[in-house]
Amino acid sequence: MQDMPPFRVESLTPEPGTARLVMTGELDFTSADDASAEVAKALAAGVVVLEFDLAGLQFIDSSGMAVVMNAYTGAQERGTAFRIVALTSYLRHLIEVVALDDVLDLPG
Repeated sequence: MQDMPPFRVESLTPEPGTARLVMTGELDFTSADDASAEVAKALAAGVVVLEFDLAGLQFIDSSGMAVVMNAYTGAQERGTAFRIVALTSYLRHLIEVVALDDVLDLPG
């Protein structure tokens, strides 16, 4: 069995008013709280745009998907734009299978 890299989330500011959370590793029940804390920090800072870069995720479970959807909902409640700027084909497929591509703004 191959060891997965530890979960990591890095917060970047690609432009003023934008927070980009770059996530790598596994976003699952063991890392969901860390990811949620970073989302809360970004939204509390009053960003205008919240971006998720998920291209570095090797795995996501239902807890990880809940982080994504809670971030989306939290952003909507604050009038903050939410978008996913990068993701793997695995994650794109998962989002499409559960029909969240109708809700989430995915990269082309």
